Amino acid sequence: MKIRDMNLDEGDVLRVVIVGGGMGGAEVVRNAATREGLELVVVEPKDVIECQALYPDYLGGRVEVDDVVAPLDPFCRKMGAVHLKDRAVKVDLADKRVLCEKSDLDYDLLVLAPGAVQNYFGIEGAQKAFTINTLEETVRARRFVEEERPERIAIIGSGPTGIETACLLAEGGSFKIYIVEMMDRPLPTLSKNASILMEKILEGKGMELLTSRRVEAIRDDGVAFSDGGRLDADMTIWTAGVRPAPIVEVLDLPKKKGWLLSDRYLRAEGKEDVFVIGDCAWIEIDGKLATKTGMEAEIQAKHTARNLARVRQGAALKPYSIRASTDSPVALISTGCGCAVGIYGDLCVPIPKRIIYTFKSWIDKSVVKRFKV
Repeated sequence: MKIRDMNLDEGDVLRVVIVGGGMGGAEVVRNAATREGLELVVVEPKDVIECQALYPDYLGGRVEVDDVVAPLDPFCRKMGAVHLKDRAVKVDLADKRVLCEKSDLDYDLLVLAPGAVQNYFGIEGAQKAFTINTLEETVRARRFVEEERPERIAIIGSGPTGIETACLLAEGGSFKIYIVEMMDRPLPTLSKNASILMEKILEGKGMELLTSRRVEAIRDDGVAFSDGGRLDADMTIWTAGVRPAPIVEVLDLPKKKGWLLSDRYLRAEGKEDVFVIGDCAWIEIDGKLATKTGMEAEIQAKHTARNLARVRQGAALKPYSIRASTDSPVALISTGCGCAVGIYGDLCVPIPKRIIYTFKSWIDKSVVKRFKV
């Protein structure tokens, strides 16, 4: 039954199933909980809501696990939502059912927010490298740093996560850090001004930036390049990209480059009862492509919560307006020693670095606190 065909009486309740209990899914719950006529169910195998933006800080010893997570069950109870601790593996779009590993459930409206997983691009041995894409992997990486004290660390990928990982590790130890980038400059998805600024910062910290280097394989003792060269390393950390979560790959929904294609209302293209937000979605509106950032996902979640309420009320949905697009990205990047830089499009704000870091840290930590009970 399509949304436009729903004939709802005043007391009818719509079941909203949210696949994914990360920041995006939790933010939908937090904002939709105050709307009447919505029954909220979160499908998430984890016990906690995790703030991925703080993983580099945890790896560098600046924060602890409690600063990075919020328990999911107490939050859902407070919001009047149900947490189904299960993993969604498939969606029957015709019968409107979410199929999980242990159970299945029906929905009236579905919100897909499963996020993304690490992408190794088929590189030999890459899965042996450490990552900081999940809390479990980040904890494992920090334990290795603290117990093994590696002298040479190779970080694959120079996006914001790779840069923050390098800078926060450098702050806490006497490591020789190498940053490997396939493109010809660091922060390749941001402006050239941002790249120039970051090159100076990294050089000042004694790091070695290896650009235009394609990784062929990850070995136990380092990195092998496609040109025959190699880099010796005691620890390799992979931060080179993400791909859609496994459930996205099996969904019979329109996609672009593997990501779920969204319309201007943040619904799956051609499906009026399915919304897609966050890292799993390709959101392109009026020629602008949304970035896969926490800030953008949070705004998408709030907008979706309002549109869910409009569905229940029988009101027209409001189109979404992208805030952080790929042609005008917004980023706050920690550079270690209590400093950070701000980037907005072509504009870089390098000073005062400590104020920018304080602002970034406050934002990241406040996101976690809003979900704590």
